[in-house]
Amino acid sequence: MSLMTRKNTGAGAKQRALDTASQAKQAAVDTASQVVPMAKNAVPVAKNVGLAAKQSAEDAVAWATPRVMEARSWAAPHVEQAGVAVRDKIGPTISEKITPAISSALVEAAHRLDATTARRKRWPRVVAGFAMVAAVGSAVAAIMLRRKPDVSSFGMENQVPDGGTGSAQGNGSAAAPATEDESVNGRSRTS
Repeated sequence: MSLMTRKNTGAGAKQRALDTASQAKQAAVDTASQVVPMAKNAVPVAKNVGLAAKQSAEDAVAWATPRVMEARSWAAPHVEQAGVAVRDKIGPTISEKITPAISSALVEAAHRLDATTARRKRWPRVVAGFAMVAAVGSAVAAIMLRRKPDVSSFGMENQVPDGGTGSAQGNGSAAAPATEDESVNGRSRTS
């Protein structure tokens, strides 16, 4: 092969490499320009997928919870019976140190498995409720008594506001009529 042929071959290969590189560059630019709109579309799709996954997980929990509770309710007494059996039947034949530990571990596991939670005592809440009702009732009664006029200050028909009695009662003095400034029925009157 001549020197000229070699140079032409090298130049052609170089040109082909440049063409391939420019094509690859153009393909990368085209792909990059498509990525931005695809990414913008991916955000709502990802949110929808996340919400759907969350809903599915909640549905699975709702379906599984009663079944797990049933299984726990069934298993708890059986595990407790196994603990008692270990203590009573197997214990005398095995070491006296190991048997109580195994038995107590099984009974404790049964109590943890038991799905029926201990009911909280309601009587403290009931007593607190009654105390609250009584306190409110007492406050209402006190307010009503303050608003009610004082019956003891009304007096009799022929009694004068100063505490004396009228002429009919026997002291011989005539009762003077009350003016606006004087006390009427134990209360002062203002105009």
